[in-house]
Amino acid sequence: MVNFLDIVKKWCLVLCWLIVLSCLGLLTFAKRLHPDEARTLQQMAVTMGAEGWKLDDPCQSYSPGPNISCDYCIGADCHIKELRLKDLHLTGTLPPELVQLTYLVKVDFTRNFLHGPLPTIWSTMKHLEFISLTANRLSGMIPKEWGNFPSLNYLSFEANNFSGSVPKEIGYLVNLTHLFFSSNKFVGRLPDTLVNLKNLRDLRLSDNNFEGPIPEFIGKFTLLTRLELYATGLKGPIPAAIFHDLENLLDLRITDIAGEKSDIPTLRSDKSGINLVLRNVNLSGTILASVWDMIPQMDMLDLSFNNLEGEVNYKPNTAKHVFLAGNKLNGTVPESFLLNSKGHNIDLSYNNFTWPAATCKGHSLQKLNTYQSSSFKNKLLPCLDNFNCQQYRRSSLHINCGGPNVLVTNANGSLFYEGDEQYDGYGSAMSTTVGPYWGFSSTGDFMNDDDKIKSYIIRDDEGFGDTERLYSTARKSPLSLTYFGCLENGTYTVKLHFSEIEFREYIGLGRRIFDIYIQGKKMSKDFNIEEEANRTGNKVVVQHYFNVSVTDNTLDIRFYWAGKGTTCIPNRGYYGILISAISVCQSKLFKFTKHFNYC
Repeated sequence: MVNFLDIVKKWCLVLCWLIVLSCLGLLTFAKRLHPDEARTLQQMAVTMGAEGWKLDDPCQSYSPGPNISCDYCIGADCHIKELRLKDLHLTGTLPPELVQLTYLVKVDFTRNFLHGPLPTIWSTMKHLEFISLTANRLSGMIPKEWGNFPSLNYLSFEANNFSGSVPKEIGYLVNLTHLFFSSNKFVGRLPDTLVNLKNLRDLRLSDNNFEGPIPEFIGKFTLLTRLELYATGLKGPIPAAIFHDLENLLDLRITDIAGEKSDIPTLRSDKSGINLVLRNVNLSGTILASVWDMIPQMDMLDLSFNNLEGEVNYKPNTAKHVFLAGNKLNGTVPESFLLNSKGHNIDLSYNNFTWPAATCKGHSLQKLNTYQSSSFKNKLLPCLDNFNCQQYRRSSLHINCGGPNVLVTNANGSLFYEGDEQYDGYGSAMSTTVGPYWGFSSTGDFMNDDDKIKSYIIRDDEGFGDTERLYSTARKSPLSLTYFGCLENGTYTVKLHFSEIEFREYIGLGRRIFDIYIQGKKMSKDFNIEEEANRTGNKVVVQHYFNVSVTDNTLDIRFYWAGKGTTCIPNRGYYGILISAISVCQSKLFKFTKHFNYC
């Protein structure tokens, strides 16, 4: 017979253990967010301009609403450790109330519309390790107090409107592994105290107005795996230590810097998957054997728009992307460039190579950009002997970039635009004729997109009516895009049509900036579609006019991304050139008709 007293004793023992486990936080029956932190969240929602948040059970994730991790519990009361507020279209300011979340480790405000300054009081948060402010409208200077975070290892100011100099106190954040200043309005020299950041793995300074030379102390960040210096404002030459001492570096991108000429450095690495971008940095001399020897280990080699000379020593087992445009390279093009059996993307445009007829015969040119790569400058595309502008259009050219053939009709008449939508998905380097009198070349890989961007054409069929069809499509490029045409010699008016259809939901947040060259001359520096546009509702449309001369029956319109503008809106890898249409008309006819419809 079961002893009733023994049963009671067993249940009492079980109950005692449950009470102990509950007190230790190892077992809870009804966890809840601490009431003080629940009230703080409500206050923060007001400060940030949040609407429609459901906060009745804040430790759950809602849409719309914050994604909260509050798994640090003491008894029944839980505390927020992570607060993820990405892509919520918050329109207020950064909440000083955040400081009341005393156990917070991570906060992420990426891609909102928050404005205003940085709260100085945040620097007292002793557990905070991760702050991302990426892609907002925040402004002002970085408070010197922000050098007081004791535990911070990730700090991103990227893609905002911050200004002023970087305070020396940032160099006291010795635990930092990731530091992003890119796409702001920072000025001045980088403080020497940054040399203390010996734990950095990822440093990004791109698209700013810094002054002085590239700091030598960057060569002391021996743990760096990634360094981005697109259009920083800093001057060359590039410190040798960056190439020789940063043995862990897998991703090096330096572009668009002024300064003295320098030879391409000797490179050594036993790692694979390397990205090496040294574009428009005033390199001269020949490409050393050490660079060619490393090509099989690379994903990306970009030495475009420098002053490099000599022949190429191509490796058949090569990088996925090899961009050598805009140099003075010469010699015979190796047949191995054209074998291209693994689908590598190669850009040889704007060089001085010799192209024997046998070199071109029988090879696919789909992922090879050869535009103006011949020492014979009358050969626009060396492997197409029949395209040399000996035949040309008499007085006009109209192109619907990235779109179909379209007849545009309005009160002034009709005009036929030829499209190029059939040329898409050919990879990151290509050159082609589209009609008997025109074509285009395109180069560049949208980096950081995890290879998700396969198309170089954008469509927005819902945003525009029949009379605006030119603006419903556009061709884009992450580096360089050239449209070329064969025309009668004379003076022309070029009309470029732009529409920002990729940043539609992020107008005022995303910044697209590029340069425009016509006939080799820079006609517009730092062209920004949104700043130039006449906005109608959520449509951002602009037309830009240029007067040019054609003397050799060839018109060359080139767009170049010089490293400026945001690269993370609406996602990583969205940046570069965007063009909707091109109209070219002889100036005498344009003046006579006052519009393009009868030229």
